[in-house]
Amino acid sequence: MKILTININSIRAHAESFIKSLSVIRPDVVLVQETKVEDPAFPHVLFEHLGYNVKTFGQKSWNGVALFSKPSVEDVARGLPGCPDPSARMMECVVDGRIRILNVYMPNGESIDSPKFSGKIDWMEHFTRHISHLLNSEEPVIIGGDFNVAITDRDVWNPKQYEGSSISAPAARAVMQQWLDAGWLDCYRKYNPDEERPWTWIGYRGASLQKDNGLRLDYFLANPAAAKLIRHCDIDMTPRNEPKPTDHCGLVLQIS
Repeated sequence: MKILTININSIRAHAESFIKSLSVIRPDVVLVQETKVEDPAFPHVLFEHLGYNVKTFGQKSWNGVALFSKPSVEDVARGLPGCPDPSARMMECVVDGRIRILNVYMPNGESIDSPKFSGKIDWMEHFTRHISHLLNSEEPVIIGGDFNVAITDRDVWNPKQYEGSSISAPAARAVMQQWLDAGWLDCYRKYNPDEERPWTWIGYRGASLQKDNGLRLDYFLANPAAAKLIRHCDIDMTPRNEPKPTDHCGLVLQIS
């Protein structure tokens, strides 16, 4: 099974290029973040025609997550339990009757001196509590999406430029590091331990693709049960290289 996660930065604005990239990558399951559309206006039919079951949790103009799956999708839950933030940031379900998947779009938080930063940390701490009981489950659990955290300076093209940014803030990194220390596997780093340009986000400004100035903001995490199924994880530039693209690359997880 091939699982793709991608921040699409508006599903309607980038539908054409996204569909082209899906025909190249050919994923069985797709986790989409930042759809920026309410559920009734989501272009379901475009992706149903490709053979996907489509599940959405949308929000007008902001946030929003969706899941496309050729295998069965069951036990769909929307939202982060216990979190007061009503934003459409998380969807959880069981795919193919055997793998629990959490599709997340974590808050950006802007900068460490922004009022939004405390909301980012609060959301991440609620998420910590939610996933704690999933870590040692016998059920394979995979968390994928845009975490809006570059967990180390290796994941930032110019660390000095991002000082004070929420995505490299020590407090945000510390919460995420707790997950890894507890036993969640960073799938990309497992299979690419020495990669020094692991960018999953590359900005629109200037010749960013040529300069290769980017960030690693997108992740797959796996509990020990799921880690046994993983065969590889890598970045796919296809979505970012399409005309009128999203500003994110795809992250692809191969499991047995």
